[in-house]
Amino acid sequence: MALQAAAAPGRTRALALQLVVFASVGGVFNLVYAGLYVVLREGLSAQWANAVALVLSTIAGTWGHRRITFGVRGRARTVPHQALGLALLVFGLAVTAGSLWVLQASVAQPSRLSELIVLAAANLGVGLVRFGMFRAVMVPEERRRPQAS
Repeated sequence: MALQAAAAPGRTRALALQLVVFASVGGVFNLVYAGLYVVLREGLSAQWANAVALVLSTIAGTWGHRRITFGVRGRARTVPHQALGLALLVFGLAVTAGSLWVLQASVAQPSRLSELIVLAAANLGVGLVRFGMFRAVMVPEERRRPQAS
């Protein structure tokens, strides 16, 4: 019991650091997403621009989180990790599309800035869910728990 209490601050710091790294990597890919959205929005509707930008940035972001946030190297488990990323994409698409729908239903002509703010807020919530799911799948159990001696 004392070992668990002594290890708790270390685990908390490690989790906090991992969350900061996740947020940093996610921030980069959210900028990629936003850039894609702005470019695609010139020729597509808000919903289509959102969907295409989300698919492309999710595939790239899942790769980035595997490698940078969770230290997964090589091709091992790439397919299950990308499948999880795409499943979470469906969740993210539902949240972001719903957010855009609410904005469009409440504002006659929302500005691009309003669309981006709503999408950023929606993606923040989705990002927290992604972190929890990715951490559960990509971090081996033995790395999440300190070894008892």
